Amino acid sequence: MKPLLLALLIALPLLAQAGRQEAELLKVEDGDTLLVNLEGKETRIQLQGIDAPEDSANPKLTVDMKRTGLSADALLSLGEAATAHLRSLAKTGSRLVLSGDLDAFDRYGRIPAEAFTSEGLSLNVAMVADGYARPLFSEAMLDSLRERLQMVWELARSKKPGLWSSNPGTFRA
Repeated sequence: MKPLLLALLIALPLLAQAGRQEAELLKVEDGDTLLVNLEGKETRIQLQGIDAPEDSANPKLTVDMKRTGLSADALLSLGEAATAHLRSLAKTGSRLVLSGDLDAFDRYGRIPAEAFTSEGLSLNVAMVADGYARPLFSEAMLDSLRERLQMVWELARSKKPGLWSSNPGTFRA
């Protein structure tokens, strides 16, 4: 619970920044992907800067199996736990505030963005802080997000919440 509180405190000052847009959460697709209604269009959002275990068989699952040494079944189980945790943080129908370049798309057709709940909680930061995702740093990421993710990742690695408690190999860099 303390990492979640820390993530909330870190996120609050950022709500005043420009370049944000409201969206309605239609569905949590997996531990790092949301389907939202953005300006009347169904839009897939990738929680920028994080990577959660997969909850369905796909090419990335194979990559994760090689990276972690875990079986497909083990990783899929972890992915289901990550997806369930994200669903507990953001309920279908809730309002989110998205921050980022909302005109950019990743190779999977998703918009990479930071997503905040109406209470100001960064879902990106919370998933790492709570131990259900690892940071995935990119050059396109804002320094402020990179710094917050790095800080909560170090804390999560030492406290071992969420998936860290029983599967630290899942989060090898």
